[in-house]
Amino acid sequence: MAQTKRAQILMAPEEYQRLEDIAQQQEVSVAELIRAAVRECYFVRAEDPKKLVASICNMNMPLDDWEVLESEIEETHGNGLS
Repeated sequence: MAQTKRAQILMAPEEYQRLEDIAQQQEVSVAELIRAAVRECYFVRAEDPKKLVASICNMNMPLDDWEVLESEIEETHGNGLS
């Protein structure tokens, strides 16, 4: 078994009860629920940068013409564009 470290957190009773309820619904321990949340929030892996770029490109966000964008960037950040 891999060596592990212990972490201790203090929570308000209502918050802990909510975690217990969620853990019971998911049929996991509160500890596993917290470990999974920490992994998801802080240890996100960028194993395939191409997938990340593709997901960003597929957001279909509306963009103005380059001239408008450039003007907004210059107004916000100064005229440091090359």
